[in-house]
Amino acid sequence: MRLKSLLLVSSILGGAAAGALSALALDTGVDGLSVGGRIKQGVGFGYSDLTDGILKIAQANYIVEVDSSWKPSKNIAITGNFWLRGDWYDSWGGDLVAGGIQNPYSQDATSQYGYHLNRRGGGRDDPYGNMVDHQNRYLDDFEDEMIRELAVKITDDYNRFAFKIGKFVRGWGQSDGLRLMDVLHAQDLRMKGALGDSDEIRIPNWMAALDLNFDELGIARPFEWIGLEKPGLELIFMPETNHDQFVINNPTPGDTTSGGLNGLPFPYLIDPVSGKGIPYFAAHLHDVTPREFSVTDATVAARFKFQALEGEGTLNAYYGWQELPIVKLRDSTLYVGNANNDADKALLKVPLSQQLLETLVHAPGIGYLDAMRTTTGGLLGSLGQLLGNYPINLYGCATGILPPMCSVTSNFDLDYKYRKKLIGATFTRDMVELGFGPKDVAPVFRVEASYEFDKPFNRYRVKTNVGTDAYGTPALISSVDESVTFRDQISIMAGFDYFLWLPFWKNQESSIFTSFQLFNIITEDSKDLMFQSPYAAFGSKVHPVQTYATFLWWKALDDGRLYLEGLAAYDFQNEGFAYRQRVDFNYFGDHVRPRLELIHYEGKTEQGLLGIYDASDVVEFSLTMQF
Repeated sequence: MRLKSLLLVSSILGGAAAGALSALALDTGVDGLSVGGRIKQGVGFGYSDLTDGILKIAQANYIVEVDSSWKPSKNIAITGNFWLRGDWYDSWGGDLVAGGIQNPYSQDATSQYGYHLNRRGGGRDDPYGNMVDHQNRYLDDFEDEMIRELAVKITDDYNRFAFKIGKFVRGWGQSDGLRLMDVLHAQDLRMKGALGDSDEIRIPNWMAALDLNFDELGIARPFEWIGLEKPGLELIFMPETNHDQFVINNPTPGDTTSGGLNGLPFPYLIDPVSGKGIPYFAAHLHDVTPREFSVTDATVAARFKFQALEGEGTLNAYYGWQELPIVKLRDSTLYVGNANNDADKALLKVPLSQQLLETLVHAPGIGYLDAMRTTTGGLLGSLGQLLGNYPINLYGCATGILPPMCSVTSNFDLDYKYRKKLIGATFTRDMVELGFGPKDVAPVFRVEASYEFDKPFNRYRVKTNVGTDAYGTPALISSVDESVTFRDQISIMAGFDYFLWLPFWKNQESSIFTSFQLFNIITEDSKDLMFQSPYAAFGSKVHPVQTYATFLWWKALDDGRLYLEGLAAYDFQNEGFAYRQRVDFNYFGDHVRPRLELIHYEGKTEQGLLGIYDASDVVEFSLTMQF
């Protein structure tokens, strides 16, 4: 059913749309001052397996943007860019149990006992969260979310230096679809997900940037001796720290928000030995982040730019923070008298330390997992079978009848306080000697490479404090010393850009731009590392060599009034696939820009990035008014 819907949608769209639209400046009547902007409203329809393969309204994202610049003198430029973003559509609803936790007694809980996406009455999945969400509807915090740029740039009369200070964005690298060297800014994945435009999902920082021109400073000669022409240096200082922004659907007991269509799925909690979900366990998640504004916690970066070998290159260094978290178990609470992790209805609240919980879960013969695996009869058998030998039976949890009278909520840290230490290089060259095709067009060769030191990972397999091995989701119930480790990682991207002329298209007015990229990510000693915790239930491991390919194309038709763009990505190891298709209709003057867009993901459950987004398929119509 899903593929039929995809083919139907593809036949309707027929192509892809252009990149970001630039705003048209208004005449302000003030010398050196320009003001422009746009208003964009979209309506998106989801069509994944979770909607039975049919189109279902899922989002109505909007953006209001005002862009301004003022140049009071030739040496000073002041820029401002302000956004208001949100979602008009209230897609949250359904009958929920215990603040968003899956109903353990729903009809289809036998094979996947535990909790994942929200449950409606009758056991249906609701892929778009719940009715109490506000996090993805209005991104209207002025300082954090509305200011995209507010900066002053000072330049030298002789172009020796340029100094910019304020809140703004600097992009590194040129890769499409996947980031490699573009590490300066975290990503906001709440509105458009992983396939949003890079210019829109980068999170701006309060920062300072100094650009030095070695030629004009008179210090280029030593570099020219070794073949490096037009050398320059970019220095970055960021006292503000951000991490990737995302929302996880089906919230935990302590968080009742969800992210709609582009929200990440709540992780499956499954025991890989029995294949059963893990019942009566829930989680409180706590962000642990560096200080938001701090000199000692600041990010520093540098980029040396030059020309050599008839191309342009950079050498990069970055010392900042990880954008994605490491999961750490803190402590837990046993709720006696309530099976749905409801603290208000529990008769007794018993604190469990990390060490005690680890013992209660993993101890051979008496641990919770062993008891669950041997349960027989009906959904879970009697509670006496499940918890008869379980140590917390001392608190009266085992009554011998269903439903059980206990549940456990664990506190987990989502820890972003790990430094990111990276060096890298980029190089781009127009291969004029390799021209081919009907117009003898030369391809452009691009390469990016990085080496990251001591990248943190959660382990997929751990040794517990009772001597047993735990893997998958149960591995998260362990000490930090066991569950977290560090590895060096090498990333390489090679890409080719080519303006394609088709020999059989005799009346082709303009070329088709194409760009192919191949990524290899090599992780030292990757055995039993988790790709991204807490997505662990289905073996989401780090491969020794992870390979991705992307392909970007665009073409203007009908004298540029019909603009098509497509972007495809493929994950070789996890067999994940994603495609973004756009069509821009530029038939209504300079101010009105309609667009149709398709975003489609195919991936195995929780397997890599594309698997996590497997339920985020959407067809969107949007209308942009520019001024």
